[in-house]
Order: sequence, then C-alpha cells, then structure tokens
Amino acid sequence: MLRSTALWLFGSLILTLSPGCGGDGIRHANVSPGTMPAGQTFTGVWHSPQYGEMQMVQTGSQVVGDYTQDERHGRIQGTVQGDLMRFEWSEERELVMGRATTTRGHGYFRFQVDGNGVDYVILGEWGHDQDETGGGPWNAARDRRRQPRSGAASTSGGSSTGTGSGSSDEGLEDLGPSGGGSGSSSGSSGSSGSELGGLDGL
Repeated sequence: MLRSTALWLFGSLILTLSPGCGGDGIRHANVSPGTMPAGQTFTGVWHSPQYGEMQMVQTGSQVVGDYTQDERHGRIQGTVQGDLMRFEWSEERELVMGRATTTRGHGYFRFQVDGNGVDYVILGEWGHDQDETGGGPWNAARDRRRQPRSGAASTSGGSSTGTGSGSSDEGLEDLGPSGGGSGSSSGSSGSSGSELGGLDGL
C-alpha cells in the first residue's frame, strides 16, 4: 500500500491542468472547484515531499497555517471553494547571516482521496508573486495520527502575504517555498514518513 500511495501522489502530477495567462499577464491555474469529500476539511498536519511539515486550520471557507523545512519557515493563507483551496504564501529565509529575505507568491491545492481510497492528499502548484503556477509542484499527504497545534492558526493570522511584489532575489535558482523548485523530491518524506498512514516505510 505504501508504494502504491507514494507513486499515486507523484504520478498524479500528470493530471494537473495546464496553467493559463490572463490578460493581466498573471499565471492563473486552470482549475475549477469540485465536490469536497463528505466531512472533510483542509485542517490537519500534512507532510510534503517538497516543503516539509505543514500545519493548517480551516474555519469556514478560510484556511491559515504554516510550514517548516530545515531552517525555513513559511505561512499560508487561503480560501476554500469545494475541494479547491487558492492560497497566498510567504517565507522568510536567512540566505546571508543576519539578513532575512522574504519571498511571496500564490498557489492552489486540490483535496483528494489517494489511490488506496483510504488516505487524503492535496495536490497543487505554487508561483512567485501574483502567479499561481510556474514554481513547481506542491503536494502533501495528511498524517492521520496528528492534529495541528493550537497555535498554527495564530502564527499565520498576521501574515503579510498577498499583493506584495516579493523580493528581488529571484536570481537564485529555484527560489520559492523552501527552495524546493519544480520536481524536487527532497524534504520531510524520509524523516516523517513513519508517521503517515498511507506512506509508511517510504
């Protein structure tokens, strides 16, 4: 079950719809909301092979949360419609000692039941600044054994994500959420896989 779930999580990227550019020049994801599985929300502790551990709390149609990987820390704020969450992210990293750099962008997650029909995953993409796509995949599987900490929402409540133009440090390759870049499979999958119901033994 482990291997089939892991393969399904990565293989499902092929099904992601292509991005489109509107008249405003922004890369918008060409996705539409579907039906959310009964009784489910985006609340949970999620493990992303690209961007580490994510803790998210949904209240009504609003979601706030954060993610951590290595020394990096980011925040997420989004709005849910059906099984689709469109979000803004911001991340601080210290590329030079004593000089924190903030990057921002947008993205989307689609909530799905994975290939074994038991576990829940989110599949999506991220982009820089106002773009929802173009940065790479952002996927995660929910940890059935854990609940998000009570402070997950409050740490993101004051997030400055949104319409900012972001930093000018995009000259560094794959600069985005946790520097995962497109196709990156590094992250928390090895260290946290033992806590995942559908990804045990990864």
